[in-house]
Amino acid sequence: MGDMEDMKDLEKSKEEELAENAEKIQNIISLIKKFACVLAMIAATFMFFYARSDYNNYSGSQLVMAEVIDIEGDNDENIVVRYRYNIAGKEYESDKIQPPEKIKKGDKKEIRVKKNNPKVILKFNDINYVVLCDVLIGLGLGLTVLCLYKLDYILDYDEISNAGFTTTPGVTFSSITEENIKKNKKE
Repeated sequence: MGDMEDMKDLEKSKEEELAENAEKIQNIISLIKKFACVLAMIAATFMFFYARSDYNNYSGSQLVMAEVIDIEGDNDENIVVRYRYNIAGKEYESDKIQPPEKIKKGDKKEIRVKKNNPKVILKFNDINYVVLCDVLIGLGLGLTVLCLYKLDYILDYDEISNAGFTTTPGVTFSSITEENIKKNKKE
């Protein structure tokens, strides 16, 4: 009789331990979700300022035809190209770091410069490309936040924590299998 009570107490303590573990897992996942949402909101704020900066740079810019006067760098990643160009009768020279391309001294190329500071050459010539990149990054951040928010509905913690079965000492695998078959027939 004492063995049965001990077995019931042992089974009850295991169930309580499983419930505690499931609750701990839920709390940890909840904290991770909150932390990820805060990080995503911070990233979205920085993205807003970055997009605003891009808008200010590219809205106050103009395309000019420039002559390549020097090329430095032989590596596969970037080269430094020195351009000479005229804006309103004034001549400027400035460098631009760009990916390698087939370009040589004396070539004419279109570049985008700031109107209020013509010595600054902008990275991209196409304004639409810059806007598209900013929008896609913003959408990606928004979808990430949405997925993290909805993660709680996707994962059912009770099903995950009760997926396994508990055993008692001295029980063989075949008896566990038989016990599970009986449980499944009852349900």
